Amino acid sequence: MPNIPTDSCDATTITREGRSYLSFGGCNYLGLAHHPRVVRAVQDAATVYGLSSSASRETTGNARPHAQLESELTSFCDHEAGLLVPDGYTANLAALQGLEHLDIKHALIDARAHASLKDAARLAGMEIHLYEHLDPEDAQRVIGLLDSPCVILTDSVFTTNGDLAPARDLLGVLRERDWLLLDDCHGFAVLGNQGRGMPNAVRLKSDRLIVTTTLAKGLGCAGGIVMGPSVPVESARANSIAYRCTTPASPPLVSGGLEALRILREDKNIHERIAKAISLTRATLRASGIESHDHDSAIFAFTLGDLEQMRQIEQSMYERGIILPLMDYPNGPAPMYFRLSVNASHTREQIEFFGDTLNEVLALHPLRETPSHEHAQ
Repeated sequence: MPNIPTDSCDATTITREGRSYLSFGGCNYLGLAHHPRVVRAVQDAATVYGLSSSASRETTGNARPHAQLESELTSFCDHEAGLLVPDGYTANLAALQGLEHLDIKHALIDARAHASLKDAARLAGMEIHLYEHLDPEDAQRVIGLLDSPCVILTDSVFTTNGDLAPARDLLGVLRERDWLLLDDCHGFAVLGNQGRGMPNAVRLKSDRLIVTTTLAKGLGCAGGIVMGPSVPVESARANSIAYRCTTPASPPLVSGGLEALRILREDKNIHERIAKAISLTRATLRASGIESHDHDSAIFAFTLGDLEQMRQIEQSMYERGIILPLMDYPNGPAPMYFRLSVNASHTREQIEFFGDTLNEVLALHPLRETPSHEHAQ
């Protein structure tokens, strides 16, 4: 389908060319991008700071919201140090540029990790090695071939299909001077106590663990952050060109992130809502004969028949007012696949409408192959 521009949206619907569609795409996991308090905080801050700080944080562009969100988010996630950067992509690059200055020359990357991790390693001048997806034993095999320290890089929750990384096992294969970096872009705000992310969810704490994440998904604002022990974080602050020579996220959007973080702390029910949405979506897919994972990821990926059938299904769902994205995003479970995501604002009625509509469409397009999903190991 053509990528039709969106005219307006809220947490669960998109308006295109005068028609409203129920959307199961995107990553606004807690619906905070549209929360009235967050929007108001952005509006108020725009009158104080304008739209851009117009300079690097290391010159004159370090607005108070940047420093405040950096500090509060680092404390919330229980890390020693943090560095706020423009986005999640930059967070990975800043972290690895900091490690390169600590003489880390090798990057060992999950074969299906997010492309930003591979880009970051390449741009930091590291030698790249791949290990089999979700396979700590293969990571240990590869790491044994290296004669100098390395960093293991992986998504915590894989963006394409919701797989969870075996983070504790990966930490266990590190040698004395190695590091583990978790890209927690799809774990932060979804996993752990009040959304503190995968390390909190699996009780993973180590002086060799670095965590990066975006603020555009879970907090619904803009920016990224590198968190962990002070040594690698402060090395990134001092040495990363991606941080030092880049204008940071807009101060009003960062102010929105501060308000979103306050809501995350205060609203004791927000994770109950997303957990219920995840559970109901899982049950709805299974009722339609589609396998799905058993864990707490808000991402579901699957194929339905062959490519021609999937395109017909996507079009038929769209005609009935539902956006079910069919995509070829890199490192997915198939060359083309459906990627469905839910958030805390999706209601039971919306998810049930999705299920009823999907069953209606599947009846119109009998599958030539069995529906499938690559679930977490």
